[in-house]
Amino acid sequence: MSWFKRKQTCVHCNTVQTKREFENQPTCPDCQLNILTEREPERLCPVDGSTLKKTNNEGIVIDRCPQCNGIWLDKGELEAIRKAAAEEGMGSGVAIGMIIS
Repeated sequence: MSWFKRKQTCVHCNTVQTKREFENQPTCPDCQLNILTEREPERLCPVDGSTLKKTNNEGIVIDRCPQCNGIWLDKGELEAIRKAAAEEGMGSGVAIGMIIS
């Protein structure tokens, strides 16, 4: 019986060796994030109705409007940003503001 899991090649990119699994298949973190991003529904900007573009920022998927440059966060994303900032030594008081022009 093996106590340690062996690295396997990610079945999605076929390049990265990983011990992680996603949906019972060897999957590297980048591929897992890409899969989850693609599964998110298309959303419209509440300001101007444009289709929001999804961007991956250090593992946090942010919806950005190409017209008004608004940034829209889903549930839990603000907390994830604050946690990442705290881990980078920026403290927990990350200021998030909204500018409307």
